[in-house]
Amino acid sequence: MFKKVLLVTVLLFSFTSIASASTTALYEVKKGDTLTKIAKANKVSVKDLQTWNKLTKESIYVKQKLVVKKPVAAKTTPKVTQPVVATKPVTQVKTEMVVQPVQVKAETLITSPTPLEGEAKALSTSGQAVYSTLVDFAKLLEGTPYLYAGNTIAGFDCSGFIYFVHTQAGLNITRQSSESYFTQSAPVSTPVIGDLLFFENTYKEGISHMGIYIGNDEFIHAGSKGVEITKLSNVYWKEHFVSFKRFHAVSELVAD
Repeated sequence: MFKKVLLVTVLLFSFTSIASASTTALYEVKKGDTLTKIAKANKVSVKDLQTWNKLTKESIYVKQKLVVKKPVAAKTTPKVTQPVVATKPVTQVKTEMVVQPVQVKAETLITSPTPLEGEAKALSTSGQAVYSTLVDFAKLLEGTPYLYAGNTIAGFDCSGFIYFVHTQAGLNITRQSSESYFTQSAPVSTPVIGDLLFFENTYKEGISHMGIYIGNDEFIHAGSKGVEITKLSNVYWKEHFVSFKRFHAVSELVAD
């Protein structure tokens, strides 16, 4: 039987799904708003709003700030593989689709890491993403009032503010004092935007205050006047400054 050599070029497309994510925003309650109305407008549930804002009831008030997390639609990216060359008789040509599995490395978040020795590890790409998110969100909270032991948008103390923005950025840490957070972080000699700052002997002896470095000699923190941005070169804060540090949990985030 007469045979021909046929080159069959098959373009194979595999799609790598970009994991769905969410963006966090603050919504200011207006006259006539209800949790149900706000939830419907943002395509979330009332229960979600209550969970994100630690609300036990559905009552809200005008100008109250609410955390709203909006889902980001997943995207697909086409990937073209190398052509497949097949040799077949003309009468029996078949094309086979060879699909190679896409392997995705999962990010590992260590929530109770062994204390690091010496200086903090360099940030991974995952750590950089956490820092970018928490700094942007922290700035949205500027002007939130001070509230002793507060850790919601109703009001913050210094460590409650740190706890809130880090958990909103996806880091799993527990609510503790600035003194405890000091022991759960490692020093950094060259700080980056998002690193922690610690201060001592402010309202009590020892580590007593903390904030987040945002660059340009500035840090954001929950002070006695509420959440504000302050210059580190300020005489008072410069005198009480101890060090820049980084949470062990951030240092232990594993890159892709």
